[in-house]
Amino acid sequence: MTTSTSTTYRPTAPTRATATRLPRPRPHSGLPREPTDLTAALPPAFEAFCALNRSSYLDYARAHLPDVQAHRLVRRLLGELAVGWLDIISSPDPQGRAWTQLRTRVQIAAPALPALETCPPHQYDALVLHCKLGYTSARAAAVMGLDASKVRYLVLSATSARRQAARRLHPPPTARHAA
Repeated sequence: MTTSTSTTYRPTAPTRATATRLPRPRPHSGLPREPTDLTAALPPAFEAFCALNRSSYLDYARAHLPDVQAHRLVRRLLGELAVGWLDIISSPDPQGRAWTQLRTRVQIAAPALPALETCPPHQYDALVLHCKLGYTSARAAAVMGLDASKVRYLVLSATSARRQAARRLHPPPTARHAA
């Protein structure tokens, strides 16, 4: 005859002797430490790009939009550029590509003055940067991704009416664009 004994399982708290010991990391084990800060790290090239261009992008946006809206637009643009950064720097003209994205967003937010509506895009930008904001040809060219000689040509070939219209460009009052 077989006797069956029933044992009930009772979980017990591990004692110091039976507890599983995890190895402690050695301070100088030669292995890289895991970062404790979980914020996203931007590529240094993108941070440099932002440092070089943020103020110029804001100047251009402020020439067309109220201050708060200009800041918002540039902040969103830089965020989008960060997301697509690898695609942008793999293009033949990263500076020009980023500038075109800025120009497009500003044109959507604030249409051009009637005297400048028919102005070619690069000429319009050169006139705003040079005539309105006082940028040198070299600085405007660096921001737009063009040669300085091209910017000089664009400004000098513009009619005096277009140059005057660019100088009179000003952002509309904040109340009109509160969105």
